[in-house]
Amino acid sequence: MATVPKSYGNVAAVLEQIPARLKIIDRPIPKPGPDEIVVRNHAIAANPADWKIQDYGFPITKFPTVLGSDSCGVIVAIGDSVTKFKVRDRVAGFAGVIYNQDINHGAFQSYTLLRDIATTKIPDNMSFEEGSVFPMAMATSLIALHVCLGIPRSTGPITPQQSGLLIWGASSSVGTSAVQLARNLRFKVFATASPAHHQTLKSLGAFEVFDYHDSSVVDKIVAAAKSAGTPITLGFDSVTEGISFKQAADVLTASGGKGGKLVLALPQPEGYAPEGIEISQTIAARSFMDQAELGKWFFNDYLQDCLANGSIVSAPRFEVVPGGIQAAQNALDKLKAGVSGTKLVVTVDCGHH
Repeated sequence: MATVPKSYGNVAAVLEQIPARLKIIDRPIPKPGPDEIVVRNHAIAANPADWKIQDYGFPITKFPTVLGSDSCGVIVAIGDSVTKFKVRDRVAGFAGVIYNQDINHGAFQSYTLLRDIATTKIPDNMSFEEGSVFPMAMATSLIALHVCLGIPRSTGPITPQQSGLLIWGASSSVGTSAVQLARNLRFKVFATASPAHHQTLKSLGAFEVFDYHDSSVVDKIVAAAKSAGTPITLGFDSVTEGISFKQAADVLTASGGKGGKLVLALPQPEGYAPEGIEISQTIAARSFMDQAELGKWFFNDYLQDCLANGSIVSAPRFEVVPGGIQAAQNALDKLKAGVSGTKLVVTVDCGHH
């Protein structure tokens, strides 16, 4: 096990209670357990879950804590049983604080503990900022497609899928992850997004993209699926806001009939239960809890290979919120105020402070 360099401390954006603003403090540099990795963060992405935890607490109950699920940087130490990684590897990973309540596993600090099964090597030509945008989004989409929708993972040559796949709100980080995974599984992806994002989504593999502001969007998607000869029986509402859930369910009912499956990014809204459609909710953390074998395969093998061969790229675009770890609160405030098709990232100065 390599020792962590002592030349810098561990600057952390700590949440001391609910609700409270993040406080910048120095923490001890964590030491890795047997199957853990210490990463010197270079870039950390903000997720809506972060400001929601800050405001409401759920699902974290232990304080003080460090928020953040998207870590990207360089390995400085590894645990005794880690075999897939070595010191100095450039990696991105899903920081586990959201499910293991361990402050050392939060991303918004200079050094984060990652589980080896939640870590993936990034290619040399990918920036740390690009590497920070997708770990949580990919884990969310992995559970949505392979667990909630029951799509088998690919083990050999893949034949085109019989069903189309609807991805509602596809320009988000979760949406762009799902589009790429679905395209690699050879789905015809019918996506919705604001018109500004349509070209990007087509470049990522969407078959057709529709403007969700259009009052006749449901009819247009159903007509497109019919003319493509691909009924849509599977759907992923990656936003679950406003009437998105109802619209997505309406597409499945009108296109695929009964027996469709719709997975949501957030809990099912009250007051509407579509008939004949199976509804579930995806939870990213399951990739490393009850679906740990799936998560390990995905992060250690599949995702790493796809990033290396270019069949998965970093998406969506990122915007750096300047100021390093000290800017974590600014990033959460900005995210809470609303961003579209963009991931907010803080970069970590790797010199002395």
